[in-house]
Amino acid sequence: MTKASVQTKAKQAASAFIREAREAGWQRAKFEIKPDGSVIVDANMVASEAADDFLNSDLRMGE
Repeated sequence: MTKASVQTKAKQAASAFIREAREAGWQRAKFEIKPDGSVIVDANMVASEAADDFLNSDLRMGE
């Protein structure tokens, strides 16, 4: 049997964390796995607000 790579271990840990976070009621959990195996976690208990900082009048299509 082959030895698991650092990135494979990171993916397995991230998958387990997402599964546990959903069971615990977390609204958002995002992972970014770098090629070197490092992991960036962005998790929150509340849903993020959408950034709609524009108005319909700002959309100048056909002018």
